[in-house]
Amino acid sequence: MLNNNTSTLKQSFKLAWPISLQSILVTMLGMSDIMMVGHLGDSAVASVGLGNRVQFVILIILSGLATGVGVLSAQYFGAGKNGRISPVIIKTLAIGAGVLLPVVLLTFAFGDLIVGLGTTDQVIINTGKAYLWVTMPSLAFVVVVMVFENALRGFGQVRFSMLLGTIAIVINIALNYWLINGGLGINALGVAGAAWATFTARGVHASLIVLWLYKSKHVVFPSRPLSNEFYDKAQWVYLIKLVWPMMVSFGVWSLGTFFYQLIYGRIGTQELAVMSLMAPLEGLLVAFFFGFASACSIMVGQRLGQDAFSSAWSVAKGFVVSAPIVTFLLGLVMLSLESFVFMPYANLDQDTLVVAHDIFMLITFGTCIKVFNMTASMGILRAGGDNKHCLLIDFSGMWIIGIPLTFVAAFYYALPIYWVVLITYSEEVVKSVLFVYRLKAKCWLRNLTMDMPSKNSVSTPTA
Repeated sequence: MLNNNTSTLKQSFKLAWPISLQSILVTMLGMSDIMMVGHLGDSAVASVGLGNRVQFVILIILSGLATGVGVLSAQYFGAGKNGRISPVIIKTLAIGAGVLLPVVLLTFAFGDLIVGLGTTDQVIINTGKAYLWVTMPSLAFVVVVMVFENALRGFGQVRFSMLLGTIAIVINIALNYWLINGGLGINALGVAGAAWATFTARGVHASLIVLWLYKSKHVVFPSRPLSNEFYDKAQWVYLIKLVWPMMVSFGVWSLGTFFYQLIYGRIGTQELAVMSLMAPLEGLLVAFFFGFASACSIMVGQRLGQDAFSSAWSVAKGFVVSAPIVTFLLGLVMLSLESFVFMPYANLDQDTLVVAHDIFMLITFGTCIKVFNMTASMGILRAGGDNKHCLLIDFSGMWIIGIPLTFVAAFYYALPIYWVVLITYSEEVVKSVLFVYRLKAKCWLRNLTMDMPSKNSVSTPTA
């Protein structure tokens, strides 16, 4: 049971800051690749940036799957049913493997075509394909990490995951420096070195979290992965019903961000390089508040598992009001550190840096509304299993409003990249209105643990 004497603010901060730091470290894993190939020129930056965008699409879809584990874990914890999460984890890992395997095979078969969607520059296509061939299989390690981390977050256990994330980024940076530039008997590998550094860091990260859970005999670690419960059809059906809207919703969003990147890439190589630089910087802001959205999801989910619906509503209101305000203040801090932020890219073309400066100012404050939407959807609505409406809102905002307007601005009116990116934020405005309406409807105030079928049950409630 939750400690009723603990203030919401104190509890949220205690949960949020390790998750935020961990999310920032994960973002920096991809960001470090871009930063550390910056001295190789615009083409290298664009290649890594485009390769990361392709991975990002798949990674976000799989994170939707892992989020389902976090939702159930939080509610099981609130309901005092900790042991029920282990069978969910092994099923989730099996689903993740089934999704990832064909994607990896398609990457090897059609790498040129996939990267070529974002650019016509053959150098970028060849380098980006080579980067993907190494890094895409490493997403298997990332799936393992995400699933177990989400399970631990549901229990409110977040600090050890933060520590492992720190170790992973340190390994990645050290290997990047060595393999990109060469030394100790290794020739300089350039972009390929960054790819192998990422692969190794992700592998070590996954190995460490599995080893720790196994050695500590943690309740979330499946000690009997192929028990009779693994074959329970009702539980499989229920889990798939719960996670498929999350996966599709996350996929719709990630495909949309990739489509935006394709638009920028087709405008020109400089624009692609600029947006490749901006993506991880924007990701840092979003990653910071991912922790608070996750803390919100944990706290709301635990209360829903206890049937404490009034308390869950109070927590939700506090988060959606405070998140964009704090984002704005953090944006001011980032602007004051602009010279430091752009220091790794000093060797890039000066025209590229001028354009990047303008975009940096735009996304710094535009992220405020993104954080609001993230808190509403991931932190609140999905905590109560309201996944289908999140899917509908994400699809409507991005594919009916944002992408068509951005396409018209870029290719029909041929506007400068600054105005193209500004118009992209029309998506977030529409989504924020729809999310507010859905929050007020309170349909998400729901205990999912009451719906989850027990072993050998035959009923399959709708998720």
